[in-house]
This record gives sequence, structure tokens and C-alpha cells, in this order.
Amino acid sequence: MSMYNERLEDLSIYYFLVSCFAAIPQVSIVDGFPEKVLTLPTVAVEAGRIDLRQFEIGNRDSLRVRKWFIDIFAKNKSQRDEMGYKLLEDIKNGIIVYDYNQGFPPTVSPTAIGHLQILSTSFIPVRISPELVEKMYYRATLSFVAQNDVV
Repeated sequence: MSMYNERLEDLSIYYFLVSCFAAIPQVSIVDGFPEKVLTLPTVAVEAGRIDLRQFEIGNRDSLRVRKWFIDIFAKNKSQRDEMGYKLLEDIKNGIIVYDYNQGFPPTVSPTAIGHLQILSTSFIPVRISPELVEKMYYRATLSFVAQNDVV
């Protein structure tokens, strides 16, 4: 059974993050909001809203505009900000979508089948109250809206 295009986009973002931080092996990349013991630093990606927009009268096909959230959990403010600024820079040219029905890295190099064009991006530091957490960490959310301009 083939994966839906949305899942291929989600996986492409996950592997994009893995490649962004490949030179920094201590950064943990997770698919979805971390639910286990939080190791620092961690970058988590979570798919958000999908909006379908009609673009042609009489045609049932629609444009799919999607939103994702990348949560950054860091040991200190500087680490959080550096990771966020790196992602803002790396994401500005969009993200290539790959066909993971062919397999997964590192054993398979899947074929590119699309490109997520970034429509908007925001970086928001999130305040953490030290009295509410067992181990103090610093957090930010980078959210972006994109449209697959090929599929």
C-alpha cells in the first residue's frame, strides 16, 4: 500500500531536519511531540492544519496548503536561538519531497517527487516556568506554512 502524499511530505520534513543537524550528533530529532523523557537538545516536528483551497471553477481538485510545527528544546537560550536561526536559514528555499515508498535512508535514496514551497514562517520563543519543570530547558516553536508546488 502506497503512502499518502501528506505522509511523504511529513517524512520529507523529518529527514530534512535530520540532515540539517547531521553535523551536530547530540541533537535528537523526533517525529511528533516528545512524550518520553526529554533529552536536550531535541527538535520535534508535528504536522498541523491542512487547508484545501479551490482554484478552478468546475474542477474538484484543490490546492493543499499545510502547516507544520517544529519544536526546539534546548539547554540554554543561546542554543535554542542558534538552532532556530539555523532552521530559518535552511528552510527558506523550501523542502524537497521524496517518495519513501521506495525505502528509507540510509539504505535507499528515494526519488524526489515534489517541493514544499514555504509561504510563511514564524519563530516564537516559549517561556518555561522553572517551578513547573523538573529540569529547566529553553523552548521555541518554528511554524511554517507550505504548499507542494509539484504534486
